[in-house]
Amino acid sequence: MLIAAVREPSEEELVWLLRYRTRRRILLAIGDAGKISATALRDSLKISTGSLYYNLRQLRRFVTQDKDKNYMLTEEGMRVYKALKEKGTITAADLMEANRQSRAASILNSIFFPLWLYTPLYEQKAVTIILPALSAVISMTLLIYTRQVPFLMHFYSVQPNVFRIIGQYLLNIGVLYCLTTLLAIAFSGVLFRGREGEGLLARVRSIAWHSGLDEVKFLASLVVACLPLMIYPAVLSVNKLFSLGLIPAEKTAGYYLVTGSFLTISQVAALPLFTALIAYGRRMNSSTAALITLIVFFISHIINQLFMISGFT
Repeated sequence: MLIAAVREPSEEELVWLLRYRTRRRILLAIGDAGKISATALRDSLKISTGSLYYNLRQLRRFVTQDKDKNYMLTEEGMRVYKALKEKGTITAADLMEANRQSRAASILNSIFFPLWLYTPLYEQKAVTIILPALSAVISMTLLIYTRQVPFLMHFYSVQPNVFRIIGQYLLNIGVLYCLTTLLAIAFSGVLFRGREGEGLLARVRSIAWHSGLDEVKFLASLVVACLPLMIYPAVLSVNKLFSLGLIPAEKTAGYYLVTGSFLTISQVAALPLFTALIAYGRRMNSSTAALITLIVFFISHIINQLFMISGFT
């Protein structure tokens, strides 16, 4: 019997596994059958032979073969299979030994690194369309009502101009997309290393621009990731609508303290979603994704300080 090499899966490999539906289907098919030949597996999934063997190579930690060349799941693969059957998706905690991952740790991991959010966004067409569209409508409504426009992770008051506010909201999504993508490419190291004979474009496409559809999904998911930022205009909206008096008079010390606090809360709430999206959509480990998110966060603060110094705000 051929035994797969046993070692802890890296976070990169975990994200890669989560990223593609075909690999989850392969694991489910093998798990359901117990043992299955390559031909039967290919026919049941209705995929090409090339696609089957390519994905099996990616899943070598979770799939092995017996002496008759039938495919079966490794111990790790069985844990993934059970998680997929029970929940329809998997998280980092599902791939760890039970005695190394407490329930509390698993819950915290799901909260602060919510990879689970992007599986339906990437794999279910209805969710891919409806959730980002709903997030965009909510965001634009709040921004129009409070006369705010976003730039990266900060907000600025403007004159009541619906088209300008909508335009700047959409522009900000584009700026975040470009910035996170460029940082992901830079920090992945693909610009400086690669397999022999592999071109620069092929290396870059391993991180971003793999296909137009993937980029559309990443952009749509980015709209959802920005939704927690709207906590700030939401608070302004509730305060204005119900005259709660939560916000002191403008240009007073209390005003800057209170609005700054609400803004910080909204930014902190958005950080886990940005980190998980960069990890999921750009196939990166959580540490690198978190670093990229923090860089975007600090760039936003630096630009905001420059705006304040120059009197832009």
